[in-house]
Amino acid sequence: LYDTPTFSIDGSKLYFVGGPRDKRHYIVWQSERKPGGGWTDPHVYLAVPFALYNFMPTASGTIYGGSRFPGDTSRHDMDICELKIKAGDTTICSLGEPINTKGFDGDFYVAKDESYVIVSKKETKTFECELWITFRKPDGSWTPLRSLGDNINNGLAHRWGQYVSADSKYLFYSTGHGPEDCRIVWVRFDKLFARLKKESLGS
Repeated sequence: LYDTPTFSIDGSKLYFVGGPRDKRHYIVWQSERKPGGGWTDPHVYLAVPFALYNFMPTASGTIYGGSRFPGDTSRHDMDICELKIKAGDTTICSLGEPINTKGFDGDFYVAKDESYVIVSKKETKTFECELWITFRKPDGSWTPLRSLGDNINNGLAHRWGQYVSADSKYLFYSTGHGPEDCRIVWVRFDKLFARLKKESLGS
């Protein structure tokens, strides 16, 4: 099972988590776009000895992922973290509050310039959730999370796989209640984004 696919910044590579692995490592796979079209067979890009869900590169080279810290046996607790890769060793650093809570915070989208994060929040015991957003302040901290509103969070549903188009005009995400009705939807996002940013940062 492969999941949480994401592109490199230039669109030339595709990353995804899962697939064959040993009992000690979670695997990030990488495929390259072929000049004539199509993709290469996936190969192992990264193997880490801790849980990893989502793998999201950014323009600065910083990578984000959802992870459960070594020794944490909670099934549903997962933090959004920075992945630091150096000399073949990978460490994780939680983004902390207000982005992370004691619940599952593994479904998210981080802007390519790291200026905001859209998180699946208010998760129920049966995994329904809503989409909320937080903005990075000038001092590097994060604003309190704000709901994307009733047009998107319109009742109980699973909402995950959020992704913003390269021109920042559209938000895509998966939603539904079960295998019979889960689907990918998209909405115009730029005006909603501008309003929430102004209300959160005052500019």
